Amino acid sequence: MKLSREKILQISHAVLDYLDADDGVEYFADPQEVRQQIVRMIEGEMKADEAIDGLVRRKIETQKRPIVEGSDEWDVLYRKYYEEEQARHRKLMP
Repeated sequence: MKLSREKILQISHAVLDYLDADDGVEYFADPQEVRQQIVRMIEGEMKADEAIDGLVRRKIETQKRPIVEGSDEWDVLYRKYYEEEQARHRKLMP
């Protein structure tokens, strides 16, 4: 899913508001720095998802017979391969 810059900023503000409201959370950095780190994390996850999407699409395209995007078979393969790639890439990330 693609998110606009405005939507990412909106989400980062909502996360920071949630953290501020939680008495169990304490951070020592400037709230603006924390929000910017949240933005970077969201953007990083989106880039990782885009990379996985590309890998999955190439994997489907290399099947012995053509599989039409949008078909039930394509959807099943996409979900299966996406979950496999996501698990593989999440293990590599700290």
